[in-house]
Amino acid sequence: MTARLWLRISAVYLGLLGLASLLAPQAAASGLGQPMTPFDIFAARTVGVILIAFAVANWSTGIRSATGTVLANALLNAALAALDALAILDKTISAGSWGGIAAHLVLLTALLVHLFTARAATGATAPAVPSEEGA
Repeated sequence: MTARLWLRISAVYLGLLGLASLLAPQAAASGLGQPMTPFDIFAARTVGVILIAFAVANWSTGIRSATGTVLANALLNAALAALDALAILDKTISAGSWGGIAAHLVLLTALLVHLFTARAATGATAPAVPSEEGA
């Protein structure tokens, strides 16, 4: 699968999560197993808007996906999987949240595979550091 397809899949996933967090934060967070304070609702709606913005960026990425967009998505999915796993382990959220972690790991794996295969296909190496002689 191409990076563009994975970014489109991620756009739909993040867009749906963002809409749920924005429009119905208590329902969206019900699987976490904790009651929400007014600040939690505010924070969930704020995160919802951020996820929607990320989804729009993913959806609008051109045919040749920008490496920065792919890296940003990889970082997002790695961080969310790690945060969710830690929250489950310290019982901040319910153990039923492992499905969300799996979704993040699938997207992370697909994006990393794309980055490495694209890099190998182009024979890209680390960018050369300009020397003072060449400047």
